Amino acid sequence: MNDHVVEIDSARFEAEVVNSPVPVVLDFYSTECPPCEALAPRFASVAERFAGKARFMKVMRQGNRELAQQLGVMGSPTVLFLRGGVEVAQRLSGQIRKAELEAGVESLCG
Repeated sequence: MNDHVVEIDSARFEAEVVNSPVPVVLDFYSTECPPCEALAPRFASVAERFAGKARFMKVMRQGNRELAQQLGVMGSPTVLFLRGGVEVAQRLSGQIRKAELEAGVESLCG
């Protein structure tokens, strides 16, 4: 994590995501997941670039299975773009390029 990325769990989802005054980019990740590890520095870089315009959060999928199931997250990594807890842009999963992530955030904030 860095100053622009916060880790949350299902207990904090409503307070941190649903009630967020700005849009949220939510990364569901897993341990020992090479694509998740590859995404982490790109996610942090985009979070820094869009600081103040959106909140960037990570959720460990294995420890929050009910939340993942509720949001239809089947694999890791999966990035959701949310406003008021509702998905508003196309989700990304698998090998996520920085350009794809930036485009999703621009769509979310635009």
